[in-house]
Amino acid sequence: MVTRCKESEVRPLRSHARTWLAAGLLLYSGCGGSGLNLAPVEGVVTLNGAPVADAGVLFKPAQGPFAMGVTDAEGRFTLTTANEEGALIGDHQVAISKVETLTKYRPGNPMPIYETKALIPQKYFNAATSTLTASVVDDDNEFEFKLTSR
Repeated sequence: MVTRCKESEVRPLRSHARTWLAAGLLLYSGCGGSGLNLAPVEGVVTLNGAPVADAGVLFKPAQGPFAMGVTDAEGRFTLTTANEEGALIGDHQVAISKVETLTKYRPGNPMPIYETKALIPQKYFNAATSTLTASVVDDDNEFEFKLTSR
């Protein structure tokens, strides 16, 4: 059994759908900016004095979205938050990670097994256990994280 709506019942629904669609598109397009209180952040990561390339860097504030970046060949990084340059102003716990993914095959099994190998000490992987912190101020911010393998 199919129930049909009267045209007068459908029209208000279409009008509401258009309103919600327009509102969603405005939000999605970023009209008016994010409203986040961000400041530019860059820095460098070293391990035992050597630059760490291709490491993930995460700044985790007490509240709000986290900022992240990836180091280049010289260990340098810049952070972005919600696709905008910078990190929230305030105090952050910091996590830094770098892993290598290894692919292994077992005889008679065509499906690979993936394993990860930590390339820096795992204590730095978690913002709660890394003991790394950063205070982002309303200005340009530069941080140096000197990691040790001990």
